[in-house]
Amino acid sequence: MIQDKALIKGLRKLRRIQPNHDWVVLNKSQILGQDTVSVYNFSFFPYLKPAFAGSMVFLVVFGVYGFTKNSLPGDPLYLVKRVYEKAQAVFVSNDNKPGYQLELANARLEDLAKAPAKNLAPAINEFQASISQAAKNLAGMNATTSNYAAIKKIAQESKKLEENRQKIESLGVVIGDGGSAEFDSAMSKIVENLIKDLESRTLSEDKVKILDQMKALFSEKKYSESLETYLVSQ
Repeated sequence: MIQDKALIKGLRKLRRIQPNHDWVVLNKSQILGQDTVSVYNFSFFPYLKPAFAGSMVFLVVFGVYGFTKNSLPGDPLYLVKRVYEKAQAVFVSNDNKPGYQLELANARLEDLAKAPAKNLAPAINEFQASISQAAKNLAGMNATTSNYAAIKKIAQESKKLEENRQKIESLGVVIGDGGSAEFDSAMSKIVENLIKDLESRTLSEDKVKILDQMKALFSEKKYSESLETYLVSQ
């Protein structure tokens, strides 16, 4: 009788024992054929989980980008393309961000040129958002003769931007003025700062002439051409 009571007591204790979670899930995966990566749920490596997850996201986005490079606004994978471009911006220095953002604005115009008629509206919105962001980055830049490489990139991309806009408009597509006024204002500031910086320096006779050309183009609101003239002087 005593043995029976001890046995019953022991069985009751066993009912309260809970199996290890990972053991349960592992056996479940073996029975049902589930993915073993989700089985462990990284519970054995809690400190590696955030870093591993971030790396996996980056690798997936980077790997998929090759397939999304030619996607257009309205395409299912276009969002992945934009996420990749934004991720790339993290590695760009503050001085180089205006040029990089202008490069993206040009990419949006190229998307717009290829977009089917039904996707023109989202493509135009993407361009306007890009040019607005480029304007913000330009407005926050302190342009001087010391950041020549960054200014060269801005000059190249802004000239390309004008050419791409003309091509788009020649196709009868109305882009609108969204972001354009901000962009012109920011470009004006960049050129104005460079002119002031050059005026504060001792210049040769040839460079004085170039400075005068910059001022003339600036007064005509030809900011890209004024920047190109500045590059000649360096």
